[in-house]
Amino acid sequence: MIGIDLQGKKFLVMGVANRRSLGWAIAEQLAEAGAQLAFSYQAERLQAELEKLTDQLADRLLFQCDVSQEAELSAMFGQIAEQWGSLDGIVHAIAFAPRESMEGRYIETTRDDWVTALEVSAYSLVSVARHAEPLLNEGAGIVTLSYYAAEKVVPKYNVMAIAKSALEASVRYLAYELGPANVRVNAV
Repeated sequence: MIGIDLQGKKFLVMGVANRRSLGWAIAEQLAEAGAQLAFSYQAERLQAELEKLTDQLADRLLFQCDVSQEAELSAMFGQIAEQWGSLDGIVHAIAFAPRESMEGRYIETTRDDWVTALEVSAYSLVSVARHAEPLLNEGAGIVTLSYYAAEKVVPKYNVMAIAKSALEASVRYLAYELGPANVRVNAV
């Protein structure tokens, strides 16, 4: 099998919480291919784990960034612009819904839990893409993670399934808008 060479390419990986995160599995493959990596983490409580996971990666950048806070997104992308100047790719591996919203019946989902799940899991991709757009090199890509429940009922996935459906629709619109600039947007 022919390996992928990403030497000199810069990627931002968002949403690595621990070693079992899909975002981490993707980051490992990017690093193996030679990419330079930056990571964002949602809150200080996640910083130590991410530092431990990434301490063997040369020149990695770490940013605290709560995607529900526009100021934090703006600050992070400003720092990336200062330190790297541009990006070749973004891995959006961010999803969250309050546990209560996934334990009961979907019909019992509260407005606050619904808004939280949609904001963090779906709208964040739109906001990230908007902040990143000026930094994306020609041929750059944005990839996010979806799930089967975006199309079919999966019991107990509840509001997260709705968020994944919105995420997939957002991918289509972002791909349509960013495609003419040769920027790919995909969900896997």
